[in-house]
Amino acid sequence: MKKRTKFYALLFAMVLSLTQIIGVAVPVKAAEKKCSHGYTLSGDFGISRHEIAGGVCIECYHGHSKRVVIPRTFKLNGETLETWQISSNCGFQENGVKEIVLPDNSVYVEEYDKEFDEEFGYVAFKGITFYVHKGTPAEKSIKRAKYPYKYLPETSKPQVKGTTIKRTIRIQNLAKITWKKVKCDKYEIRYSQKKNMKNAKKVNCGKNKTSLVIKKLKKNRKYYVQIRTKSGKKYSAWSKVKVISKR
Repeated sequence: MKKRTKFYALLFAMVLSLTQIIGVAVPVKAAEKKCSHGYTLSGDFGISRHEIAGGVCIECYHGHSKRVVIPRTFKLNGETLETWQISSNCGFQENGVKEIVLPDNSVYVEEYDKEFDEEFGYVAFKGITFYVHKGTPAEKSIKRAKYPYKYLPETSKPQVKGTTIKRTIRIQNLAKITWKKVKCDKYEIRYSQKKNMKNAKKVNCGKNKTSLVIKKLKKNRKYYVQIRTKSGKKYSAWSKVKVISKR
């Protein structure tokens, strides 16, 4: 064999060996764990992907907590998906669960079907109370399902951005109030002769307004004024009290 041929044969053998070594070293993605029912196991939950909605179905529960908090999202096959459905044959009741806390998103809780469940040996959410935040899609879902439920305490209410009064100008029995414009649905102004706003009168202004003229003020009387914003059904805190001087 010629020297050149031997050289190429040796080079090929080295490349082949190196390829095999690298191939062994490349990590193989670990298969997702399966629960005893054949679903993907995530924590204590057996989950699957809903074919139509695209979210996650909780198919079964394997834990033993009396109070179970349902996550809003799960990771499934590398994707982060919202919880969409909880099946009625999950095993919550069998494993001693007494309370289920639902996430605020709209979760479809499968309703109890006596004929179907008894035929297939399923157990619905008997003896379990659901917990939801008031005014959320989860509340509507559980009301539709007609299972017992209670409201969760509102530990952190959504904050609505307030505004401040920039200036007050008094001319006889009139006063002009100007404020800083912020994004909201409307402004609410209140004014009174008392600093604690006792017997205050209130005026509402549209979201595009930045000033208001208050009429029929009593002569030689000092007034106090505050403003707050409203977005949806929520109000901001009242601004600091501003003085409307005597005239």
